[in-house]
Amino acid sequence: MNKSNTIGIIFDDHLLFADSFSALIERLDVFSAVHIFDDKKEFIHFLIKHSKRSIYLFLDYYLKNENSLTFINEVKRFNRHIIIIVMSSTISPTSIRNILDYRPQGFISKSSGFDTIVQCLTTINEGNQYICPVINEIVGHTQDIEKIPFSARELEILQYFSQGLSIADTADKAHLSRHTIVAHRRKMMSKANVNSITELLSYARKHELI
Repeated sequence: MNKSNTIGIIFDDHLLFADSFSALIERLDVFSAVHIFDDKKEFIHFLIKHSKRSIYLFLDYYLKNENSLTFINEVKRFNRHIIIIVMSSTISPTSIRNILDYRPQGFISKSSGFDTIVQCLTTINEGNQYICPVINEIVGHTQDIEKIPFSARELEILQYFSQGLSIADTADKAHLSRHTIVAHRRKMMSKANVNSITELLSYARKHELI
């Protein structure tokens, strides 16, 4: 890791936690700068502006009115090489498996201390995924959970539907055509064996997808 070219980003809408976590990773002395964001548009603008920098994103799983899974896809569209480390206090095996399906480079508990963060960055820099001990213990219980039939792209579209967005707005957000969104919706309803968007969203909430 080249400190002079590496930026640490904390994206979290809980300012108190973000401030304390920022102080923690600044102690690592591996980032040239550490920034805090809670606004997606501001962060995307920053990401575009610093497209040639190495960026480590510490991303809270639970954001305001949504989870961060759709945001992971959006961020990757702007920077395919960004390092994403999901932070969460969840102990739900379903939520944990959903997060791991998005293949973040790291997954840590929000209660993680200094040593865990060091181990996380070391493991990632060695080319491996890091899952902290607290999360890893729960991972063993995810094998018994019903397999979620949706792809990462479909989960992203579900998030937009859950926010009440129209077909047109969802197409705009996902950078897809309206026809493709309709096709995805039809396919998801078939997979969930439901007959309406209301039933589809109910299914998604039951399985902690939104």
